[in-house]
Order: sequence, then C-alpha cells, then structure tokens
Amino acid sequence: MTRRDVTAAARKLFAEHGYEQTTVAMIAREARVSPATVYAQCGGKEGLLSTLMDMWTTSPTVGRIISDAAEGLTGRDKLRILADGYVAHAAEAGDIMRIVERAAASSTPAEEFMEIADSRHTEALEIITKGIADVGELADGLSVTDAAKIVYFHFRNPQLVLASETFGWGIDRAQRWLLERVEAAILKP
Repeated sequence: MTRRDVTAAARKLFAEHGYEQTTVAMIAREARVSPATVYAQCGGKEGLLSTLMDMWTTSPTVGRIISDAAEGLTGRDKLRILADGYVAHAAEAGDIMRIVERAAASSTPAEEFMEIADSRHTEALEIITKGIADVGELADGLSVTDAAKIVYFHFRNPQLVLASETFGWGIDRAQRWLLERVEAAILKP
C-alpha cells in the first residue's frame, strides 16, 4: 500500500512540477509518509522514475497489444490493432511517457530509463512486424527491424501528441493519419 501511494504521489507531482523540480520531501508530503520511507520503499526519485517507466513499458496493455496483433489475419489488421493499442496505451500511461521523456532531457538516470523504454518498445514492434512478414505482407526489401523502426518513428508518443494535440486534429484523426502513413510505408501495395 505504501509503495503504491508513494508511486501515485510521484506520478502526480512529476506531471505537475516536472521531475527535476519535484523533491522527495514533496512526494513524502503528498503520500503522507516520511522522506526516509520514500528512499527505503521506493529508491528515492530515481527509483520512482524507474518504477513509472516499468509501469509504462510492461503494463498488461502492452502484452495485450502484442497478443491481439498476433491474432490479426492480415498486415492491415495487425497494424489497425496496433494503432488502437497505441491510443489505449497513451490514455493509460501517456502522462508517464511525458514525464520520462521530459526528464531524459536533463537527467542521466532518466535518459537511461528512456533508452530502456525505447528498447522495449522496438522489441515489441519487431514481434508485430515479424507477424506481418509471416503473413507475407511486409513490403518487398523491407526488413522486420526497419519496419519496426518506421512504426516507432510514426507512432511513438511525441508524434501522437503532436498530431492529436499540437495540430489540433484530435486522437481519431491523428490515429487514422499515422496509420495510413505506416501502412503505405511497410505493407505491400
């Protein structure tokens, strides 16, 4: 219970104030525990950021996206399932993604956590793009690894946020537009 409360407090405060500006004392106050408890139970700010990154990259949603995409019969089915999964995952953990992405700009540990997150992301995408190759629908001359990189480039959280929020397209239009670009780039015509 304590660890969960401290993690929730850190998630809230990192989102509101940023990783660098949030102190262990602020987290402890929000969670109604002592600063010593934040260090002992959660490893301080770095431990909490690592926990949040793990929540983002190993959530049940990620596993569900991979398994649902594996069930898709065509490459387009697999990509549609993946695009729907990106939207669901962003709704679930988009705040964590932004926290870690922003923290990585000024914190070496956060930069390392971002590298782990990116690695996990591309590994999951390679599983899905291999499924597309297995049904014979990956574009000629395109490797599974390169296909995964193309999907990563288009659908990672900053691009989804850029299209949906910054461009003002909303999530449906952004998802549709990104999906069309990925389909054109990695599927056979």
